[in-house]
Amino acid sequence: MVRKQNTVPLLKRYWVSSIGVFLLSQIFFIISEATGWKLNYRDTHGTILGRILDTPIFAEWFNFYETPHYNLLTVFFGVFFLVPGMISAIKNGFSH
Repeated sequence: MVRKQNTVPLLKRYWVSSIGVFLLSQIFFIISEATGWKLNYRDTHGTILGRILDTPIFAEWFNFYETPHYNLLTVFFGVFFLVPGMISAIKNGFSH
């Protein structure tokens, strides 16, 4: 007897949407920096967010964009969307 596997469409898989969110955010950041249109953030001087943005990690290592807020959001999206998405994709690839 042949077993019927429950297949999930590609676009409804967790890893596709997770990696898609990360890629769309990066496309938005690249376009907004290229056109000069940037989000209007409040002054972060003297706040906890300002201290995080002034650390050497974001000033030297994770310096992808001119806007420091975009660098922080890139790391955030990478940790919470890209890494779990890639782990899920690898697990999905080895399970079939």
